Amino acid sequence: MRFLFEQPLNATILYVSAFYMVAIAFLPLGLVEEKNSHIAVELLVERFPGRVQKLLLICATLITAVVTAAVAVRTGQEALAKYATGAYSIEAGGKVITWPTYFVLPVGFGLMSVVSALKFVALATGKDSGLNSLNIEDPYLPKDTPNV
Repeated sequence: MRFLFEQPLNATILYVSAFYMVAIAFLPLGLVEEKNSHIAVELLVERFPGRVQKLLLICATLITAVVTAAVAVRTGQEALAKYATGAYSIEAGGKVITWPTYFVLPVGFGLMSVVSALKFVALATGKDSGLNSLNIEDPYLPKDTPNV
């Protein structure tokens, strides 16, 4: 718009940073947890016996579920406070309502907490969690390599 019509869109930086980037960063947390795609460094754990590794995985999954639930609750409280005050930003001489963006964090962390809780129950009971029902094909893996 700026170069073609010499009429820039007002508040573009605000919309990108407050709406799009927040959603892109936090909404996929549940899916990333479901696919075990978070960064993990296993310098010592991979040398432990299998039973110890499983116990540590169960403990880490429980801690993840509890911590992400706590973060979801706290960010939800903050989102409700921003909603109550009608949070907004002034950009390019106009008022842009920003309180809806605060609800993205509790949704993202809440989804991650639910997925972690389901994984914890599945690991603790030895049952299938049903979380890998999507089975999204990874185009970067060779066809004979199972999806991880």
